[in-house]
Amino acid sequence: MDVVIGRPVVVQAPYRVGTDELERDIRTRHKHPKLGVWLRMLRSTGVVARPWSAPPDVTLGRTGIGVRSRAAYQAARDRAVTAAGQALDRSGLKPGDVDVLVTTHTTSWTIPGLDVDLVGRLGLRPDVERIGLATAACVGSAHGLVHAVRSLRGRGGGRALVVAAEDLSTLYLTRPGEPRMQDVLYAGLFGDAAGAAVLSTVDRTSAGDLVAEDVWELVLPGSAGAYWGVIHEDGVSFDSGREATTAPNRVLPHLTGWLDGRAVAWAAVHPGGPGIISGTLTGLGLDEEKSGRHARDSLAGGNLGGVAVLDVLERTLDEGSVSGPGVVVGFGPGFTAAALYVRRVAGPDAAG
Repeated sequence: MDVVIGRPVVVQAPYRVGTDELERDIRTRHKHPKLGVWLRMLRSTGVVARPWSAPPDVTLGRTGIGVRSRAAYQAARDRAVTAAGQALDRSGLKPGDVDVLVTTHTTSWTIPGLDVDLVGRLGLRPDVERIGLATAACVGSAHGLVHAVRSLRGRGGGRALVVAAEDLSTLYLTRPGEPRMQDVLYAGLFGDAAGAAVLSTVDRTSAGDLVAEDVWELVLPGSAGAYWGVIHEDGVSFDSGREATTAPNRVLPHLTGWLDGRAVAWAAVHPGGPGIISGTLTGLGLDEEKSGRHARDSLAGGNLGGVAVLDVLERTLDEGSVSGPGVVVGFGPGFTAAALYVRRVAGPDAAG
């Protein structure tokens, strides 16, 4: 029995905020002496335009964590419903066919969570198994795929729906007082999106199938000072320390140790930044220029947080040029990582 990962669906927010527009807005609001340096660092991330639920003035016009949280959750939830519905349609499944629902959503606080909301809004079975990830953040969709594979194997088969949704524009310059480097970088790095993928167990694979061979997750020892979230009366923000620059590379020995010499022909890498993409691919022994194209293209459209790995995977599978063994890997605050060792079955839409 194999677990096959269906081609993901990613739905992006409707309003695109270009880096030029964002820089003008930040310069209008703040006059910090280092602002020019920080904005040049923002441009170096490679993000050209990011999808937002609303323009910057509307986003900043929402004052107080309650107002921001409600707006962020509603936008993320509605996109999640759309992405999940399209993923089910793409797989030829009905809501009642889903045995396991895995959700990941971090950028607003809500009880009940996205998992419960989706059961009703999608019409899933009331006894569907639910796994709700509320603090995974950027590693969310990779971690969600890992949980889905494990759950289906543990159940002895079935179908799982993985849904990731974030409204990261709600982080835009929320911290009180003068901005810091982290505030400017995170303000311009992130975008709003939702993504979904269906996983199914099959007795025989077909050409083009993406088969999950093994899964892995990690909490990097001694990395609590890398990335974390902060709640304050004006909203939610992300913060980071000096460990943020070294944590992704510190993960690589653990990742390659888990792979234990297994062949890797391609990778779908979390587009957390240019250094994360190139460093991870180099650590996996892959050509960063060739193998990192889809991750870089995804990053140019904004880091989608917990949705990002699904976006890179969708781009990779849509092109249809990869076959054989590969790795899907994501990183997140904590510092955490999750990965899947996968195999693309060769066929007409999978070269090789």
